[in-house]
Amino acid sequence: MMAKVGIVIVNYNGEKFQNDCIESLKKMDCKDFEIIVVDSGSTDKSIEMLRKEYTDVHILEQNKNVGVAVGNNIGINFSIKLGTEYTLLLNNDVEVDDKLLSILLENANENTVTVPKIYYFNPSDKLWFAGGRMNWKKATGEHIGLGEKDFGQYDISCYIDYSPTCCMLIHNSVFNKVGKMDESTFMYFDDTDFCVRLIDNGYKIRYISSAKMWHKVSSSSGGEKSKSFVYYNTRNHFYFVDKYVNHIKNITKISIRVKYFAKLIISPVRYKNEKYIFKAYKDYKKRIKGRVDNI
Repeated sequence: MMAKVGIVIVNYNGEKFQNDCIESLKKMDCKDFEIIVVDSGSTDKSIEMLRKEYTDVHILEQNKNVGVAVGNNIGINFSIKLGTEYTLLLNNDVEVDDKLLSILLENANENTVTVPKIYYFNPSDKLWFAGGRMNWKKATGEHIGLGEKDFGQYDISCYIDYSPTCCMLIHNSVFNKVGKMDESTFMYFDDTDFCVRLIDNGYKIRYISSAKMWHKVSSSSGGEKSKSFVYYNTRNHFYFVDKYVNHIKNITKISIRVKYFAKLIISPVRYKNEKYIFKAYKDYKKRIKGRVDNI
């Protein structure tokens, strides 16, 4: 028998893609799950549309944008309250293969978190994630296969030490030891932080190549060149380096930050969002965490 799963989806103005995500979940061959949508103060019609089309979905409305980490924690708590054995963290800007959940469940247990192969939504054979690894020289997680066309070169399932939480199946007992998402992040690096804590506490992350999903990347935050991405990704990277400095070998925090700034300054985002890079650093120095309204 398959275990019961709570599927946690954090929504923020997802009317263009959320119902497509829910529809793909409904087509999965594994049916013993509850869909939990945590709405993060949306101002569009996404919740109205959701209520109209899917009356069996649990909707937890928040009166403001609480962010990804807080939203996931609200959903995890509700999933546990429902008596589920596992929680699947899932982005709302994805569509899943009909065997995704059953394959992830077959390979998961109390000590092993499972994650799928993830493609870009368009083109659908372009890889976004085929396993991941922590690069401690840069203090960040890296996607294996990013941008490559899938020729089956990553069709071997394996243990990894990093994965985004846009699709991650977790036995609920894990949260008792590891804790939940770091709410001080608001968004970005909450997944990296969670993966490090998983590994540090003796848990395993297994990439399952036969489980598949398609991702409309960074739709909720406006894309990887948006001011939200630039600000939160930059600020939280600095906090992450401080938190896990003992994992960093043969390199200093200063060196990591110089390299990080150099990468940002020479990248295309500089010309549009340079001020948010420096605001992120200033806010980090002021120890500002969580949501920031003036960006």
